[in-house]
Amino acid sequence: MAADPAAQARAKERAEATAKVHADARARWAEDAKKDWDAFPFTTARLGSEIAEAIKGHDYVLTGANAVINWMLRTTSVDKPERFIGSALGTATQIGLGLGVALAYRGTGKLVVDVQPDGDLMFDAGALWTAAQSKLPMLVVMHNNRAYYNDWNHQIHLAQERERPVENAYIGQAINDPAPDFAGLARSMGWYAEGPIENPADIQPALQRAIKEVQAGRPALVDTITQFQ
Repeated sequence: MAADPAAQARAKERAEATAKVHADARARWAEDAKKDWDAFPFTTARLGSEIAEAIKGHDYVLTGANAVINWMLRTTSVDKPERFIGSALGTATQIGLGLGVALAYRGTGKLVVDVQPDGDLMFDAGALWTAAQSKLPMLVVMHNNRAYYNDWNHQIHLAQERERPVENAYIGQAINDPAPDFAGLARSMGWYAEGPIENPADIQPALQRAIKEVQAGRPALVDTITQFQ
């Protein structure tokens, strides 16, 4: 190619076209993320954007809920392979995957961030004690939509397919009345914790305080209330 000016020109043209597609997509995603920015419950885009802002300048590793992390990957640059361990193949992986990542990177100085669905944590809440007892410094940010929404959404589709009342899809899937106090639960097991956070303006300060606790060697949890997906 070095000796072929025409090939060089074609390669340059393709590179410029690809760069434009990438830049246009990033700009579109950034605009989409601002929709319903101040809504409550928070959009997953708002939560993802707040986490991305909080971890700027940190040597971080991401794991957890695809719905939130996907927004982070759309609007931030991933400069190292270990920044993100990969998309989950499904749900109900509980908190064990996040604990494993925190264990793998313990002592490295990396900030492990687990975006944790509330339904998954309900399956194995005792793992919070394991993290505290094993001194795993990690930041857990709750993607708390107060539902087992993966199954709830599935039941909506089944109801439509079978011509059953869609309004009954919530049965056995809503996690409220009472809503679990994940921050209180985490504190009872030795974590630093804040929440539930309902005001969007409170997300960033809470994340910054929690990061300081993680840097001091303590696991920290921030419970944020989000939209379903």
